Amino acid sequence: MLSNLYSIASRALTNAQVSIDNASNNIANADTEGYQKTVTVYESTSSITISGLSVGTGADITSIQSTLDAFIEAQYLDASADLAKESSAYEYLSQLDELLNQSDEDNTLSAILSDFFDAWNGLVTDPDSESAREELLGLSETLAYALNTAAGQLGEVADTINDEIRDQVKSANQIIGDIADLNASIVANPDDQDSISQRDQLIRELNAIIGVDVQYKENGEVFIQTEEGYTLVDGTQTHDLVYGQAKATQSLLRASDYDGSIAYSGASSEEILIDFVTGGADGAAQFRVSLDGGETWVEDEDGDTMLYTAGDEDAAVEVAGVSIWFEDGAQDHMAGDRYTIVAKTGLYWESSDGSLQNITPMTDASGSSVDGRTSSGSLAGLFSSRDDTVIPTLDDLDEFTEALVWEVNSVHSTGAGLEHHSALTGSYSVDDTAAALSNAGLAYGDRITSDQLEIQTYDSDGALASSVLVSVDPSDSLQDVADHVNAAFLATGEVTASINGDNQLVIAATGDYEFEITGDASNLLAALGLNTYFSGSGASDIAVDGAIASDVSHINAGVVGDDGLVATGSNDAASAIFELAEEPVAVGGSETSLSSALASLVASAGSAASSAEVRQVYAATASDYFYNQQASASEVNVDEELIDLTKHQQAYQAAAEIISVTQTLFDTILDMV
Repeated sequence: MLSNLYSIASRALTNAQVSIDNASNNIANADTEGYQKTVTVYESTSSITISGLSVGTGADITSIQSTLDAFIEAQYLDASADLAKESSAYEYLSQLDELLNQSDEDNTLSAILSDFFDAWNGLVTDPDSESAREELLGLSETLAYALNTAAGQLGEVADTINDEIRDQVKSANQIIGDIADLNASIVANPDDQDSISQRDQLIRELNAIIGVDVQYKENGEVFIQTEEGYTLVDGTQTHDLVYGQAKATQSLLRASDYDGSIAYSGASSEEILIDFVTGGADGAAQFRVSLDGGETWVEDEDGDTMLYTAGDEDAAVEVAGVSIWFEDGAQDHMAGDRYTIVAKTGLYWESSDGSLQNITPMTDASGSSVDGRTSSGSLAGLFSSRDDTVIPTLDDLDEFTEALVWEVNSVHSTGAGLEHHSALTGSYSVDDTAAALSNAGLAYGDRITSDQLEIQTYDSDGALASSVLVSVDPSDSLQDVADHVNAAFLATGEVTASINGDNQLVIAATGDYEFEITGDASNLLAALGLNTYFSGSGASDIAVDGAIASDVSHINAGVVGDDGLVATGSNDAASAIFELAEEPVAVGGSETSLSSALASLVASAGSAASSAEVRQVYAATASDYFYNQQASASEVNVDEELIDLTKHQQAYQAAAEIISVTQTLFDTILDMV
């Protein structure tokens, strides 16, 4: 009987010591991030029979368990992954909004564009005014600088996002490996609560990068998949994430004999899925295109699925800013053959055999995430902000600038300034002087049509000397154009054409002659940058033409009259350019005014940031709710631990007292012997 009493007291003393240690450890880790409070689990030991009576033998601590609620944790992981996505997206979309929506309304892109067109209106009022021309030049340079700066800043935002994606993929892979190592440690020592807490914290960190689902195995291991079902950790086995470069992949039908390859040039925020709908050789087989993984297909103006014909590089088709063609195809394609072009960096999951599965976040036309693609965690937010807003905004800015340059240059190239020209040099170069202009690398080469341009010459007294028509065709090379101009002036020799070392066309008068461009129905001059106002073709390289910047008298406010002369006060060109502000023109694939296009671009960025902020606030509310629920059960409350510590200290003292009483009883019995 006394031995049982001593055994009970000894167990109680040991249990109290363990509980005191556990409470002390909880208090020590009260500020440790991710630490989950642990509790000692008691279980009664088996009873014994003494003098026909069943007597208890005390209790043992069977385990020390974390108070983490797996059900609440799963809900918290879902909510926190959504919060991480929305927070990372909002961070960059708010930056984008700040770049385009300046607090100073006078310095917004829309305000600067308005000032630019107002300056042209100033020339309408007084086309011969040098001060009006200087003001226009200054505002034009301000507009070009503003567009250059906006493009550079947008590019920097995209680069920063890419750097962060790369770093987060690296961090995720490190965490994946660490979780696998902890799995092995926990299997070897299931009661290692420190390792379990470390692993739980790592799971939260991984979940913040890429949303995960967690399953707990009986042996203490965790099995982790992405929310889309891609395994990351299975015991000690791991699968890494890969930040992959742009590439094209093919998926031919088993029966397909096609032996060529797909090629492309350019970059795009879109993934391009190509699906052949008819079989045949290159030049005959047709395919359709999807930009959302096959959810929808690109349509033409009538709402019908757009069909493209597979061809070589000379017959390349352009989709979402990417030129696509096929090479070395001796055999036919089959209907059902597919290709995917990812003309950007993306996110991939590495399978056991080393192959890569594309899990780059993607949204369909409605903005919903496409199945099988990463849709939560900060990586999803980074990719979505980059591919759905930042890069498209930069593309839209380039499309706006391309339209602005073309429309202004088209008018200006057939206008006249205050002085005749002695020479004009193109601002655009061709890649090959012998190649057709439509395929010579000109930014606006596809705008050249079969028609004529007219050049008029003037003698030293300013009198009209001759008027010459030069025929132009898109199939002409730059050398052909130079030859045509020289042939047209062969009899008089008043003007010559040549090609400089930069592969630009140069038109120059001879002797004391000068000349003017009186018409160009072929669009050749605007495409070559002759007698134009702007150089460049995108937001990053738009600039005022060098000849204009050095001499404002060459700003073409007027036009050559029917009498072959430029009348004082002629303002036809200036008036036409001013009207471009609100006149419908082609911007990208839409008909809109230049002012409306820029305003819409800026408003879209603001709307995206506003929507991201709302989603971020909502996600934070949900995440906080589940965090607080979990925290109430598993985070260390120092006051509660002090109460437990006091309780266990009292239990320790009581157990010690029992031992003392037992010892006294033993001594009494021994004294009786």
